[in-house]
Amino acid sequence: MWVLMARGLIYVIYGFVSGRFKRELWPISPREVVADTFSGRLTHNDLSIYNAVQRLLYSGVIAAGIVAVLTGLAIWKPVQFQVLTNFFGDFDRAQTIHFLAMCAIFLFLILHVVMALAVPKSLRAMILGR
Repeated sequence: MWVLMARGLIYVIYGFVSGRFKRELWPISPREVVADTFSGRLTHNDLSIYNAVQRLLYSGVIAAGIVAVLTGLAIWKPVQFQVLTNFFGDFDRAQTIHFLAMCAIFLFLILHVVMALAVPKSLRAMILGR
């Protein structure tokens, strides 16, 4: 938990401070997401540019990670983090939200692996860095 939280905090701070999130992930237009999803434009001609669906999913998994850490704290120490636990409703709701956030992260990972295997040149780019 602490390793996930520390690395996630560093990643999120770096993403905001460096402007990487604003430059590569946002804004996300619902129109672009729908167009990319239903037009078959999920091609990877330029691996350095994320399409709208990728931007949505990457933003969503970052949000799910933040929710997972916060709800994890709320259910780990509900008395010490009473304000946080109450923010999510109560202990039981915090557990449910934590479970759903972890499911979202798991589904993202499965989808990410499947899509990486479906586009071989993305695997080469991940391994070789180009």
